[in-house]
Amino acid sequence: MDTSNATQQLFDLWKRQMEEGTQTWMRMMSDAPGRTAFDPAAFWRPFFEQGASAWTRLMGQAPMSPDFMTQWKRFADEWIEMWSQTLSRVMSTDAFAGTLGKYLDQWMVAQGPMKKGGEQAAENMLQSLNLPSRTQVTNLARQMIELEERIERLEDEIRALPGRIRSGASAGQGGTS
Repeated sequence: MDTSNATQQLFDLWKRQMEEGTQTWMRMMSDAPGRTAFDPAAFWRPFFEQGASAWTRLMGQAPMSPDFMTQWKRFADEWIEMWSQTLSRVMSTDAFAGTLGKYLDQWMVAQGPMKKGGEQAAENMLQSLNLPSRTQVTNLARQMIELEERIERLEDEIRALPGRIRSGASAGQGGTS
């Protein structure tokens, strides 16, 4: 079996799919109302070009191994390493950190009311089922702990009472003689 022909066909198929996907995204973005023409491939093109050059370099190495999966794994490893380095560079920039920070702030602002609404809905559901809510259980546990602490203080004072009575009695006897 001629693996170089099969490899080239697979590469051509992959390249055609990437180009068609890019064209589809470009059509979708330019057809959207109120949007200007946008090239989504502008960001991704360098990555794909690097991948295509890595694939070409890999396939151009001589002698070509008859085991296609070994070559594919080597290509995938190089591709993953390339993405890792690229994303590492992008993620270490101040612009990325700022953008991520803004996104997280917006997400938190959006989640606050939803969380509060969800908690209120859960509390209403528990109340309708005549079950205690988390807040009620927590308050009850706190009250029980405070009650236990009061009981322990009273027990300590009761244990100390006979000693106080004896010391008071001996102090009273010592003063009358």
